[in-house]
Amino acid sequence: MSDEQEKPAPKKKVSYIGVPAVFKLELACKHLNDAYGGFGCYVVGSALERPDWRDIDVVLILDDKQFKREFPAVRDFSTGNFEFDTKWLLHTVAISGWLKEQTGLPIDFKIQPQTWANERHPGTRHPHGLRLARSRR
Repeated sequence: MSDEQEKPAPKKKVSYIGVPAVFKLELACKHLNDAYGGFGCYVVGSALERPDWRDIDVVLILDDKQFKREFPAVRDFSTGNFEFDTKWLLHTVAISGWLKEQTGLPIDFKIQPQTWANERHPGTRHPHGLRLARSRR
């Protein structure tokens, strides 16, 4: 290859989670989205950016009011103190373990209120667990 010709840049992937694990994650997130509603599950973080990720970050984002209903002991989530709430911790740890069992992936799962997620984590999010509506023809 001459100096004038440059090598093409490597293709950027949408996600560095391999198949079939990403399909298993998609299926598991369908169940979480059905159970919790809200805005649904998103993969965020290093698995979207590079092949040498350490774990898969999955966030379930709930409407602020829905988050308060689900975790009533959390009085003010603007400080991030919800991460010390016993019910929140139980949900987070249990679902992380369940997702790991379902997918075989090292999962770091969290539930976040919409305002918190949008203010503190403006990066890329890939939705998982979507359900497609059938056409009415």
